[in-house]
Amino acid sequence: MDDLCSALSELEQICFTEGWTEEMLAETLGNPLTVLAVERRGDTVAGYAVGRVAADEGELFRIAVLPDFRRMRIAESLLGELHGKMRSRGAAKCFLEVRSRNDPAIALYEKQGYRKIALRKNYYGDDDAVIYEVGL
Repeated sequence: MDDLCSALSELEQICFTEGWTEEMLAETLGNPLTVLAVERRGDTVAGYAVGRVAADEGELFRIAVLPDFRRMRIAESLLGELHGKMRSRGAAKCFLEVRSRNDPAIALYEKQGYRKIALRKNYYGDDDAVIYEVGL
């Protein structure tokens, strides 16, 4: 688990301005409600998606793909795997929030069937959060 948390933390630091630390990842992955999908290319963790299932709802927390592996449909594959794991745990739908200006992520989510259901003004301080939902 330590090696995985380390690899995911490295990926986080590359993909996000405020990436999750190893400690944050270890805490999340240690939670029994957590659902994880990992895409490896050789010895490299190329991407991952993590969320949770509580009752009949899933929530996507993070999805990230290393820059060298983008545009290879890895994010779509990760979402599909995560959704399948959520369904198997009884989730009927999945929610997420995304920065309103994150056009690539929004395009991915909408392509996967997510629909906008709410807006949280100034949620990030410098940007709004758009809440999306998809049936599983």
